[in-house]
Amino acid sequence: MLGSLPGTAWADSEVDILLNKLVQKGVLSNVEAGDIRREINETKEARSNALAKEIVPESARPWTWSGDLRLRHEYRNQTGSGQDVNRDRIRFRYGFDAKVSDDLRVGARLATGNTTSPISTNQSFDTAFNHKNFLLDRAFVEYHPALPGLDEFRVSGGIIENPFWTVGQLVWDDDLNFDGAAVHAAKAVGPVMVFTNDGVFSLQTDITEAATLWSTQGGVVVTPFADANGEPLKSLQVTAALAYHDYKNVTNPLSESTALATAGGLQGNTSGLADVNVLNPTFEIASQYDEIPFGLFGDVVHNTALASSNNNGFQLGVKAGKARVPFDLKQGWEGGYYFERIEPDATLGAFTDSDFVNGGTNHRGHVWWVKLAVLKHSTLQLKYLSGEELKGAKSHVDTLQADWVSKF
Repeated sequence: MLGSLPGTAWADSEVDILLNKLVQKGVLSNVEAGDIRREINETKEARSNALAKEIVPESARPWTWSGDLRLRHEYRNQTGSGQDVNRDRIRFRYGFDAKVSDDLRVGARLATGNTTSPISTNQSFDTAFNHKNFLLDRAFVEYHPALPGLDEFRVSGGIIENPFWTVGQLVWDDDLNFDGAAVHAAKAVGPVMVFTNDGVFSLQTDITEAATLWSTQGGVVVTPFADANGEPLKSLQVTAALAYHDYKNVTNPLSESTALATAGGLQGNTSGLADVNVLNPTFEIASQYDEIPFGLFGDVVHNTALASSNNNGFQLGVKAGKARVPFDLKQGWEGGYYFERIEPDATLGAFTDSDFVNGGTNHRGHVWWVKLAVLKHSTLQLKYLSGEELKGAKSHVDTLQADWVSKF
């Protein structure tokens, strides 16, 4: 990399000294100095990529390998039904993206986890040093041709990452991947980017009535003051989307969908749930000030198939910062808070956040978190979740998670 070439470190320090002097004398503002630093870094990255192409054999260039390791200590205190939990866990993921041609790429990823939970890639340290499972987490093909009239277009199929724009885990757990096919398209119209995400996914086949999920999402990204002179107006961005998810043949009785029952079934849902057709509005208002991003986000869910009082849910929260630079006052931390309330039949409980009040639906409560960048590409996060069931045993669950994450 260029950072290790002779004279590069010296040049970086000389530029920093010069920029700091110009800021002190009032010639440049902190924002302008930051912009210059970013332009220099982008130039260095471009030179580094050009040098890498000269050094790395052509046959190896289309391949990109990446992964992450998470170590977690979790303490869970429960009042009512259930037992307290005190456990140590690991998550390890490693995969690749391969550029097959200009418009086509293929990727795959392995991860820890098990074959009975689609919303967790954790393995607990409870097997007396026995080996942990390592399973196929993703395997996909993605086609992204340049189409006239569109700024973005891609079709993907296989075991793919969540294709929908989200702000939290009210409907989908972060570890959930989708079996099926999806389409994304986007078009810029002035300060507005219009986008759509659509897909059809298989839950279980080889049965009389296949269990499936049909989904569509449309949204906009608006940057209303892109020409403003200063922050936070210049970086203000409003994103909003509306999704509709239609489940087929998944409700009680579970048709022949033993796969869904194995994956958690109707966790938190009432036993008489007849159908699941989820309407899901989502929004985020985001900006930044003095290189510190911040935002307000919200998520709403409503099961349109039911006319009961148990079919609604929402999540509302705030966040700030981005943990990228170790122990940096501006870029070395992030944190946030949200409140969540989700009634028993608002959505399918098998795919929601696995950590909050033991997963599923039928709960309400609060979540706080803070994350620090402690080494390059490594963070330490503390997260506290406190919630209770809405109906039934009314169990209360307090969970504290301490996570070390290293990405490579």
